[in-house]
This record gives sequence, C-alpha cells and structure tokens, in this order.
Amino acid sequence: MGWLNRLATKYILTPEKLAENELRDTRLALYQAERQLLEAEMRVDYYRNVLSFLEAIAADGVEKVADSQRQKPSIQLQGPQRLTPELSTYRGAA
Repeated sequence: MGWLNRLATKYILTPEKLAENELRDTRLALYQAERQLLEAEMRVDYYRNVLSFLEAIAADGVEKVADSQRQKPSIQLQGPQRLTPELSTYRGAA
C-alpha cells in the first residue's frame, strides 16, 4: 500500500509541478521568440543594404558604384591585444 501512495504522489500533478512545467515551457518560448527577433533584425538589415545598393546603382550607374566599392579600404581585423604590460616595464629602472 505504501508503494501505491509513493507512486501516486510521484506522478500526480500538483500546482507546483504544473508551475514548474509551465515555467520551463515559457522559458523555451521566450528563447525561441528572441531568436526569431534577432533573425528578423538580420533580414531587415540585409534588405536595407540591398535596397540602398540598388538605389545607388539606379541613381549613379553601375560603373560609378563599382568604382566607389573598389576605392573603399578593406576592413582589417585585429588580433587579440595584450592585456598585460610588456615584460620590460616590470624591470623598471633597473
């Protein structure tokens, strides 16, 4: 009889267990909504860039836009910077 009570208390839905399940489901839904929002923002940025590019071509012509694209300096990525000072600064005035 004791095992039946333990089994029933383990699987019976209490308000606390229902709240835990809803909390988990709501967190998942929030995560998915935030991910969809970020993806939508990326799509908006993409289409804005395409639109401005096509407007520039329509207004100035292909060759002028292509020349201006070639003249832009390429962005160079910098490597990680040192957070600690050089070893020579530790030696001081010695």
